[in-house]
Amino acid sequence: MAAPQAQDFIKGWPHPDLISTPELREGLLESFKQGLEMTHETLNYGDKENGAYMLGHPKFRQGLAKFLEGQYDAPVDWKTLMSTGGGSMGTDLAFRVHGKAGDIVVCEEPTYFLAFTMARNQNMDLLGVPIEKDGMDLVALEKHLTGPQGSKIKFVYTVPVHHNPTGYTMSNEKRVKLVKLAQQYKFLIVADEAYQLLNFEPSGVKSLFYHDDAADPRVLAVGTFSKLIGPGVKVGWVHAHESLLKPLAGIGYIDSGNNPVIFSSMNLLHFLESGKCAKHIEYVSKELGIKCKLLCKKLREVGLEVDEAKGGYFVW
Repeated sequence: MAAPQAQDFIKGWPHPDLISTPELREGLLESFKQGLEMTHETLNYGDKENGAYMLGHPKFRQGLAKFLEGQYDAPVDWKTLMSTGGGSMGTDLAFRVHGKAGDIVVCEEPTYFLAFTMARNQNMDLLGVPIEKDGMDLVALEKHLTGPQGSKIKFVYTVPVHHNPTGYTMSNEKRVKLVKLAQQYKFLIVADEAYQLLNFEPSGVKSLFYHDDAADPRVLAVGTFSKLIGPGVKVGWVHAHESLLKPLAGIGYIDSGNNPVIFSSMNLLHFLESGKCAKHIEYVSKELGIKCKLLCKKLREVGLEVDEAKGGYFVW
């Protein structure tokens, strides 16, 4: 038996074993091959019938919608989806398009700290609120909203499921309340749902998109395959009602260069449609669940108090 090795628990990276299985390799190779056979569609800006693929290739958006319907057990309109270069691009687009210098972003304390850079890049300021075991402290949020800086609050950034780094999941009651606050105080919710599909047991919650109202939309739900397939994939999505979604394609580099993942997203289409992505997610979720239980067991053995996560990448 090999001697124990030091482990790095700082980075939220998958173990190499999770991204090097023969089944994953074979599934991706088959999908890439089918994607390459569609280069007449995937290597161009668009087509005569659909125009430019600013929000992503229509076939990928339709395939993604069907895949998400199976995962969410809820209907998904493909026209509410935009393909992105991973989750971070979705968050960055939301801040860039719908915010401006001087606006305030409220976030949980602690939270995914690299989201701060995206807000600050747009010269927006940050305010923190505590996180509780059932999600963001909405009493503290409402104090900010009714306080002297309330009129400047444009966004609430939240990781509402298997939170980074606490592992907590926002309750359904808080989800309903958060959207009501957003409608009352006119702010937008950027829901970083990178771990929505990565469950060790049923989470009991659906995407925050399903708590939104098409008549007064407030939610941009950000998803990604980076934590499901592998971080190098860099294909994700934004799920939002069209009045919030369509402006995301109007920024300069998309207006000029078109959607940046037309080719790479279409190379994943067969992987989604074949059911192999769903099977891989089941495998990854099972393996991470085993690792989570072992980690929590060892932490308890040395006297630490542990909140055992029900999904995602993090133990608090």
